[in-house]
Amino acid sequence: MPNLKSIKRKISSIKNTRQITKAMKMVAGSKLKRNQSAMNEFRAYASAYDDVIKNISKNTVLYSHPFYKKTSNGNTGIIIISTDRGLCGSFNMNLFKLFFEELKITGINSSQVKLYILGKKGLDFFKKNNYEIIFKRAFSEDESIINLSVLLSDGILDDFKAGGIENIYIMSNSYISTLHQKAHAEKILPFETQAADENKNSGGYLIEPVGYEEEIIDKIFKDYVQTKIYFRILESFAGEQASRMNAMDNATRNAGKLINKLTVSYNKARQAAVTLEILDIINGVNAIK
Repeated sequence: MPNLKSIKRKISSIKNTRQITKAMKMVAGSKLKRNQSAMNEFRAYASAYDDVIKNISKNTVLYSHPFYKKTSNGNTGIIIISTDRGLCGSFNMNLFKLFFEELKITGINSSQVKLYILGKKGLDFFKKNNYEIIFKRAFSEDESIINLSVLLSDGILDDFKAGGIENIYIMSNSYISTLHQKAHAEKILPFETQAADENKNSGGYLIEPVGYEEEIIDKIFKDYVQTKIYFRILESFAGEQASRMNAMDNATRNAGKLINKLTVSYNKARQAAVTLEILDIINGVNAIK
């Protein structure tokens, strides 16, 4: 027969856990609204910058710029945007799974991968798997997201222009909806040149003042990479909170189901104990007679 005290203790423990998961769901929901707002406000700017780069890339004169040049050293730089905290379902594991899938699809040799990692979870995972980590930062450090994106973009662009890296990819979780976040990989450097029949000698922009074209184009390209990283961080933040909110909601629901199941077991055990006591009393009475 199940021990009544043991069952009661389990029910009490699970109720406490349910209170914690419920509170964590509410906190994640509150943070999600704030992160969603920041992401949506910046989305239009990031999208417009994508269009600018696509238009500029039609200018054949720019194909001599370092961001279009392809090297053949075989090294690949991969930016990983993970999280600092867990309890967010399969959010990070989907990202790590995508990493290995991309290596297989693209044929990248793992020994030639150089990682630029944001987030403690990504750092712990890839350090354990003995990958070369060039850049590592945690979001919990006393550093703004803007500064982190600038530090990361400056570091990886310096390595790219120095010829130490052939390609640069960025991997993070895209925010699709509150219920759906998807790990996504994107190649950001080198820029792709247009097909021969699509080339044009003008990207449709006038650069002023005249004589500073190279400096301005260089700054536009650098800002584009930094903007791309910054937006992907904002998107990852929103996805993390949505994933955590869903995970905590599922945990709260499962805790409720487990409490109901244990309550039924407790009532059955208590009823059995009462029945045994009644039988003992009846047997005692019959023995006296």
